[in-house]
Amino acid sequence: MKIDLFNTEKAELMKKALETYQKQNKAIAQNVANSNNPDYNRTNTDFSNVLKSVSSQSNLKVTSEKHIAFSKFDRGGTGEKKDGGKVDITREMAELAENQIRHEFVSRVLGRYYRALQTSIIGKNR
Repeated sequence: MKIDLFNTEKAELMKKALETYQKQNKAIAQNVANSNNPDYNRTNTDFSNVLKSVSSQSNLKVTSEKHIAFSKFDRGGTGEKKDGGKVDITREMAELAENQIRHEFVSRVLGRYYRALQTSIIGKNR
């Protein structure tokens, strides 16, 4: 049986989350860049359903009442699409801030995961 320590289910989920947050950041940046264009229709930047579908494919479960269920983060979005609305710069900046926080959190968790692997391989803590 082959064990792949670097591409575990949890690591893959975190990588997918980072990809999703990067796509969301790009869509928000596009909306902000076109905020003064009256002919531009806002791109929906809610990718929570994409992330939810990826997480539902994993075996990660809520096993304690202290765990946060993913459904609390679901806002009903369908991914990147033109939703016909005009750009509200305040809304975009709020979504950008929230997206940055989520991206930073997942980046730190993934970094800690790989540092723990490094520590177990090398046998000492840096």
